[in-house]
Amino acid sequence: QWISGALERGHKFVYICLNNEAYMNTGIQRSGATPLGASTTTSPDGEVLPGKMQWRKPFTRIMAAHDIPYVAQTSPHNYRDLMTKVKKAFAADGPAVLNILAPCPRGWRHEADQGLNIAELAADTCYWPLYEVENGKTRVTYKPRNKQPVAEWMKTQGRFRHLFRPANQGLLQEIQDKIDQEWERLLREEEYSL
Repeated sequence: QWISGALERGHKFVYICLNNEAYMNTGIQRSGATPLGASTTTSPDGEVLPGKMQWRKPFTRIMAAHDIPYVAQTSPHNYRDLMTKVKKAFAADGPAVLNILAPCPRGWRHEADQGLNIAELAADTCYWPLYEVENGKTRVTYKPRNKQPVAEWMKTQGRFRHLFRPANQGLLQEIQDKIDQEWERLLREEEYSL
């Protein structure tokens, strides 16, 4: 759509996506950014389906595929990483994109004072890796010393509560396997960029 065209034309601007992983302002509907298994008003968990049945869209990778000067994924819990990437985005010689995790207490069903802790756990589980693609070179800006299982992050949010029922254990494992696969892919991309 418009953003792809603007990136392809090389317009000098910074696009900031505050990614709350759903259409929160209009009633918490699923979107392409909604993760597999999440319960929303348009992908509710129940007897027929265990929440959203599709994997989330890889927004940061899609933006990087436009071969623009700067693309980064970051989180508000790591303010130094966030501010460094904001400065790089505004200094880029051409279009830049920032994909920033934005926990939503109402839509994610967590206590409001837990947003930064949940954002940090997203990075520690590699659900939301912190990285940048600068002039085609990938660099991971945070590598957890003790990578946590993604279930630890999911337990903090009511939108995933149903996944902890015995009938959904297979889906939890599928999600963990996909997170591990994406993390390894990102590390390989960084290695090839050196």
